[in-house]
Amino acid sequence: MAPTKEKAGEFLRPGAELGYWLAVIIAGYIGLIFALGAPHIFNQRIEVGEVATQNILAKQTMPMVDELATHRARDVARHAVTPVLKWDHSADDRIIQRLNDALASESLKNKYTDDQKTQVIQAAKQLLRISPLLPEQDIKQWQLSVLEVLPTTWDAGLRAETAQLVASTLEPNVVLDTEATKTKGDQAARQVEPVMKQIRAGDLIVRRGIVVSAEHVHTLGTVGGNQERDSAALMSICLSLLAAFVLTGIFLWSYEPRHMFSHSSIGLICTICVVTSSIAAFAGSQYPQFIPLPAAALVMTIFLGPRIAAVIVFLLTIFLYIDGLIKVPDLIALGFASMFALGGRISDRQHLMLRGVLIGITQAAAYFAIVLLTQSAHSLSELVSNLTLQLLGGLSSAIVAIGSLPFLENIFGVVTPFRLAELTDPTQPLLRQLEERAPGTYQHSLAVANLAEAGAKAIGADANLARTGSLYHDIGKLVRPVYFIENQLGNKNPHDEITPEESRDRVLAHVTDGITLAHKYGLPKIVQDFIPQHQGTTVMAYFYHKACLRDGAENVDTSFYRYPGPKPQSKEAAIVMLADVSEAVTHSMRDPSEEEVELAIAAVFKARTDDGQFTESGMTSQDLDKARKAFGRVWRTLHHERLKYPSTTTGRMPMPPEPVAPSPEEGCC
Repeated sequence: MAPTKEKAGEFLRPGAELGYWLAVIIAGYIGLIFALGAPHIFNQRIEVGEVATQNILAKQTMPMVDELATHRARDVARHAVTPVLKWDHSADDRIIQRLNDALASESLKNKYTDDQKTQVIQAAKQLLRISPLLPEQDIKQWQLSVLEVLPTTWDAGLRAETAQLVASTLEPNVVLDTEATKTKGDQAARQVEPVMKQIRAGDLIVRRGIVVSAEHVHTLGTVGGNQERDSAALMSICLSLLAAFVLTGIFLWSYEPRHMFSHSSIGLICTICVVTSSIAAFAGSQYPQFIPLPAAALVMTIFLGPRIAAVIVFLLTIFLYIDGLIKVPDLIALGFASMFALGGRISDRQHLMLRGVLIGITQAAAYFAIVLLTQSAHSLSELVSNLTLQLLGGLSSAIVAIGSLPFLENIFGVVTPFRLAELTDPTQPLLRQLEERAPGTYQHSLAVANLAEAGAKAIGADANLARTGSLYHDIGKLVRPVYFIENQLGNKNPHDEITPEESRDRVLAHVTDGITLAHKYGLPKIVQDFIPQHQGTTVMAYFYHKACLRDGAENVDTSFYRYPGPKPQSKEAAIVMLADVSEAVTHSMRDPSEEEVELAIAAVFKARTDDGQFTESGMTSQDLDKARKAFGRVWRTLHHERLKYPSTTTGRMPMPPEPVAPSPEEGCC
């Protein structure tokens, strides 16, 4: 069920808290724009003749023209055409002129009669008319052609001599028509279909260290990887991210409101997404196996739970795919590894390490399955190399996740279940000191922890956090343990000898002392917050009433006896507040019945609610009812052998519960 506006207001308070929350969202949005848009913003165009400084891979899969192969095929077609020839009539004129000059020469003028000279000229003209003379023809071929047109009545010797004479004057009268031949060749080249090639996303287009050619630039311009800043792509990223933020907000509002309105949770999500996207933008083309997508899934699962992690990783994977930052086979392998990171309970760090190994195996196995299904061409050595990289990539994600947990805990004030489990170990220095120096407070804290853990489970809050906060909520009491009734062990109460004002100061000091100790021993802030918040702004009732008896109620300022707060800022803190008072009240009751205990717990819940202590915690009336019932179940489990029944078949009269009067426990815990 979606939270109401009033409920949302309990999470988001006006002022600095709301402003900080909005600032985190805006910063995360801008960071993701730069991370996902890095290829469009920072990518610089390479030019022909430059030396490539890195490997450049294709961003998308698409067919494209193989310019080099197409150029070669068209050159072959162009040179294969038959040359176009044309008749050079000026050559005929030159031939006849040379033949006339030869016949008129001194050496031949008496060899032929005038009539024979005319026959030689006519034969030459006939030859030129019927037989084009080509450049590559041999002169002997021309002599044979001349013999065919000379008079057959001539003497054979004269005919042969004349043929040799005429042939010596001949020159080619058919020449190459250069323009027509070029036009014919170009037409043939245009008829050759372009030679196509398939470019796949992730294919190596330019290898680092080589000189960039025109073909490289053309290919990159077609399939991506070498484009100018793309304003349209950046705008698309901005709008898509806005939609993703809205969808994520709707999901968190509906199912995880405590994370929706937590600037720590939102900051953690945005930081993980920005870091993952940035690494993918700058290293995804060369080292896709090492993109920490599984690490992102693992970290968010640990801090925020698998449901939130699944939604965020799914959206992040879509953006990485659409933006072409990681080639598809690697992205699928990373996706399967991330899915494995989301599942199953991680109870301790050993389980986390085992999960890391299995993530690496899952990533390698998923990649191997993709290779088999797609029948991708891989040599055995290449396949083994890729599988090894996938395994190492998955392991590196686990290492990154494990190594980042302490830093994320400190930066965002969140803790892992492992850290909480470590803090609940009785051997922790603060808990050991509390047990030794304030044993009553220690036992009280253990009882509060049992109540708080059950109450948190009942309302779906973080039971581990509630238990841890319970164990440390009163650590300040070990500084002055005798001023708290559970540690007096029957000795004289020092509050009997001092004024209410002095008692108020002594009791109030357990909060400030507790915060000082928490800082000294490095407790996470989220645990430190239980120290002041478990008291909220409640009144130290015992000392207030003592002052009223001394001075009169009209002369006592109630606010002086209130704790400074803040009020509980989370459901877990509210649960600890209720468990603290409920344990103190029920512990002070002598042989109570089940009904008496339930009435006492109900009175505690009502008093704190009427005092407005839960207005900033997100607790609803349904939550309070569930927690109250859970407290009753825990008390019955622990005290079932000592239950006192108000009436029996022996005829005993019912015993009404005595009214709960203000007690030192109520004011001092």
